[in-house]
Amino acid sequence: MRIINLTTTNHQEIISQSLLVLRSGGLVVFPSDTVYGLLADATNSKAVDKLLAFKDRPTGKAISVFVTDKDMAEKYINVNQIAKNVINNLLPGPFTVICRAKKHFTKNQLQKARPYEAKIDNRLLAENDTLGIRIPDYPPVIELVRKFGKPLTATSANTSGKPPVHSVSALTKALSNRKKNLLNLVIDAGNLPKNRPSTVIDTTTGQLKTLRFGDLLPKTGNSLISKSEQQTQKLAQFLGAKLINRSLSRPLVFLLEGDLGAGKTIFAKGLGKTLGVKEEVISPTYTIAYEYKIGPPTGKLELFATASSNDSSLSSFDTEEHCPNMTEANTKPGKFIHYDLFRLETSEELKEINFLDSFSCGNIYAIEWPERMSAEIISALKNLAEIVYIKIKTLSESEREISWGK
Repeated sequence: MRIINLTTTNHQEIISQSLLVLRSGGLVVFPSDTVYGLLADATNSKAVDKLLAFKDRPTGKAISVFVTDKDMAEKYINVNQIAKNVINNLLPGPFTVICRAKKHFTKNQLQKARPYEAKIDNRLLAENDTLGIRIPDYPPVIELVRKFGKPLTATSANTSGKPPVHSVSALTKALSNRKKNLLNLVIDAGNLPKNRPSTVIDTTTGQLKTLRFGDLLPKTGNSLISKSEQQTQKLAQFLGAKLINRSLSRPLVFLLEGDLGAGKTIFAKGLGKTLGVKEEVISPTYTIAYEYKIGPPTGKLELFATASSNDSSLSSFDTEEHCPNMTEANTKPGKFIHYDLFRLETSEELKEINFLDSFSCGNIYAIEWPERMSAEIISALKNLAEIVYIKIKTLSESEREISWGK
């Protein structure tokens, strides 16, 4: 068992070494957006033999696979309308989507198939011929699968019946020497956040059905359930990472709708965390708006992003290139601006403070109580900025439904 520590400089080495092991039918322990995963070639029977021996998992108990995108997923599963809605709105993210597996290739078809169309080992399917697919919200796994050209197993790196692991040290302590010898390569990214394994969603029954609860609980393809303030923040971080484009051509504005006490400020706090805001995001009720400096990604999980991209932070946004029509005064990027319009009595007050002039390319905005804006101002804002509607509905004292759309 070889262990390579993740650093800011060895991104290409980790990818290339992982590919060597996977192409030879070996097992790789790799970080993900949830827990440490156990990766193997999902089309290689010898690799699957090794994986099942490590997991102590009987045939018929399904194991999901990582794919890069919807196009790759459709090579292996039948995507009905429910699955399409989930994939389009929730992925990439910490979800496993269960679909009907496509019929296996004939021998003649296999000979003509491109590499990414190779047959998935039957033992990864459930007894009812369904297959779980994951498109993780973690670029290193996406890059690895893309370069490998075929699905990789997406099971957690623990043995059957044991809890998932968030650190390599916890993993090695729990393994016998025999199990350690089955692992060819381990990528150590340090202690991962204490996330649960992915939420498993069955889309084959005609309705969305959750089979395993992770950190995020979907109600529909574009709404999630929160049962605590902490969960609302985590949900905001998930949506923020999904919806915030790192090369914005216009300001991005989140309009936060919901009753008093629904959790709009809590959601804004989650957006701040996504953007690397170091200060505590608080309600600007008495001042209308607070500004926060956007910071770079922090923590060891982001090392891959900074190593593989020159655009690791919104603070590096090139406004001259992407905002040619913006005035120089309006091209200072890197701010998260949080508005609360609750105390406004009329939209005329927004005109008095030159509200629309405050929107600059490269900045991210959260506006609570957009209901206080006139249709005229909202229309003007849509012409100026990219708008995302966030609706927070109170279901009970502790439960919220959070939906989104443009």
